[in-house]
Amino acid sequence: MLCISLVGCQYFNQHENGNPQDQLDEFEHTTYEQERDLPDKQPQLEGGSERDVRKPHPVSNNILQKEFPNALFLNGSPSTNQVALTFDDGPDIRFTPQVLDVLAKHDVKATFFLIGARAKEHNEITKRIHDEGHVIGNHTYWHPNLPKEGLGRLHWELTQTEQVIEDITGIKPRLFRSPYGALNEEMIKMLEEKGNTVIGWNVDSLDWKQPGEDVVADNVLSNVGFGSIILMHDGGDWTMDLSGTAQALDKIITKLKNDGTEFVTVPELVGVPEAK
Repeated sequence: MLCISLVGCQYFNQHENGNPQDQLDEFEHTTYEQERDLPDKQPQLEGGSERDVRKPHPVSNNILQKEFPNALFLNGSPSTNQVALTFDDGPDIRFTPQVLDVLAKHDVKATFFLIGARAKEHNEITKRIHDEGHVIGNHTYWHPNLPKEGLGRLHWELTQTEQVIEDITGIKPRLFRSPYGALNEEMIKMLEEKGNTVIGWNVDSLDWKQPGEDVVADNVLSNVGFGSIILMHDGGDWTMDLSGTAQALDKIITKLKNDGTEFVTVPELVGVPEAK
């Protein structure tokens, strides 16, 4: 495991093979804070960039969705021409404002899954997302690869991010998206018990590969359908250039609106509350 905190490393090295409930209880008393210098105050992805970590798992989350149909959603109803745009890994001081500007231009509301450390550091952007009518979901505090961690770590990441978002917006988010889309049964059971709804996707823009705006737009438009949850990114590893995401977004919205598609938020698409 990649450790970016002395306290965090000490805790996980000592307890990674322990009982999950013991980890959860003890981790409540553990402080986990990043200690290294950050480029332009941009908290980084602990688990690594999408391009280094994310591997194709074409059916694993579909299997989990069948097992937990009321807790995990990969898409909405296939009978209505509605889709939900979602953005991960923000807020980012470079790209989130660009995405928000495009959404405002088209009067489209989206769902942003925010990293707690970034939401806290860039609280004005977080507030703008909320004030402009978009839904905010929980994307953990440090973006670890959660299946490699204990349930105590998940609980800490969940609650710390909830508190940050609630302090800024007044809303405790119900929606949760796991970094890299990485999930297992134990995680979903715990999240369901905590009152969360887990959100995946069924259309991946692959913008994190930085292929350029035309390819990003084509990745979405070639795969979108009724009820699609579309994955895009307004943040990522500091070395990534996601300017193509905002440029592709303009093309995606224009084309789908011309086809009569309605853009809704994830809570509207799947019929769950925005807040706990």
